[in-house]
Formats: sequence, structure tokens, C-alpha cells
Amino acid sequence: MGILEIHNLTKRFSGLVAVNDLSFSVNERSIHALIGPNGSGKTTTINMIDGVFAPTEGRIVFRGQDITGKPTYEISRAGLGRTFQNIKLFHTLTVKENLMVGGHMFYTKEGILKFLLDIRGTKQEEKRLAEEAERILELMHMQAVANHTVGGLPYGMLKMVELARTMMTAPKLILLDEPAAGLNPSERKKLMEILIRIYERGVALFLIEHNMDVVMNISHKITVINFGSKIAEGKPAQIQNNPEVIQAYLGDRYKKG
Repeated sequence: MGILEIHNLTKRFSGLVAVNDLSFSVNERSIHALIGPNGSGKTTTINMIDGVFAPTEGRIVFRGQDITGKPTYEISRAGLGRTFQNIKLFHTLTVKENLMVGGHMFYTKEGILKFLLDIRGTKQEEKRLAEEAERILELMHMQAVANHTVGGLPYGMLKMVELARTMMTAPKLILLDEPAAGLNPSERKKLMEILIRIYERGVALFLIEHNMDVVMNISHKITVINFGSKIAEGKPAQIQNNPEVIQAYLGDRYKKG
């Protein structure tokens, strides 16, 4: 059994079928990519996994637990993290402070009232959050920007900050929605290095991505969808040479001889 099991997932918006009877499995300790043309249902799929949308049909099982239709905060506390296409950061806070905000959900499980009234406990928690933020910044080689205000950072670094903040929730699996979008080649190379570093620390990754240099270089398995339905699945070399995938999405430039 994989860390994430998708069973016959379907999502309808009025008369539109955005995702149609989709099934796949994300293995433990793996990097799994979901690719396909624009409008093929990729982000809708992640939104159902993450609890943003309730599926019309089908089941989602994470770490052996049925999470279908559960609220996002419960899914996150179960160990499933996420980054977004549109970066969602606090631009007046520093990088380290943004990470600490991301960790509050993980540490403050006893309610906001206790957090506000228990001054000693609050200070201890802030210390733990600061230490964890420093550990993650070191893991991602971002110590140099720890005290920089987020609003003054370049776009590529903002992507890294959002990913680092997701790590503060101690995820077992991270959903990445186009993490390389808008990055130049050198930034994409750095992103790949960081993603592999996170994977090597025991975190599984599931990414939607249009930059095939990222997908083909780091993915262990790729699922391809078109018009909401799965058309292929396999290792990168298999996907690059699949005629249906070449016709629907990749084109001949990615085909391996």
C-alpha cells in the first residue's frame, strides 16, 4: 500500500467533469509527478486530496486512513503538507517568522485560549518553533536570508520560503502545485537539489509541474492525465516514449531515441 491511494476519483462542476474516475498510488519514500495539458484536472485533483474540494465520487486514503472530504486542517495534521501556485506568505514578516507561523498549527493543539494565558508555555513553544525553523533553514541552505523581510526577496526565494514553511508542519507527504513555475534554469536546479534533500530526509513528494527538466530528472513515477482521465503511468523513460503522451502533451522534443 502506498502513502497515498486515490480510488476512482471524480469531480463534477455542474455539467463539467474536471476529473474522471482517476486512480493512482503514491509510494512511500518516492517522488511522484502528475502531468498533463492545462485544464486537464491536475490542480483540481490536488484540491480534492487537500480537502479544498469534496470529491463527487471516489476515495482518498492517506497513510491507511480515509481522508475523503475531511477539512484541510485535519488532513494537514495527519501529515500532508502543501505548497500553492500563488505564493501565500506574510510579506511584512521575516523568513524565519514565516516559518514559525507555519509551525503554530503543529504545536498549538490545545487551543488559542491556553496559548494566550499560559505565558511560560507560550515562551517555550516559541523557543521550540524558532529552533525548528533554524533546523529547516539549515536543511534548505537558507540561513543567510533567515532575518530578511519576505517582501524584499526575489520570486525564486519566495518559492523556497513557502516550501520551508510547509516543512514546519512535519509532513510525511508534500503536495507541490507547480513549484518550478516562473523560475529560471539556475533556480530550477537549486529547487531540484532542495526537493531531493527533503526526499532524502524521509518526506514523499507529489508534484504538478510543467517544467519537464524538473519532472524527468527527479521523479520516480509519473501519472499523466488528459481531460480529467489517466492516459499513462510509469517511469520517466516510459512516459517520454509513450505515443499517447507525446501526442497529447509532450511532443517529440522529449522523446528518447
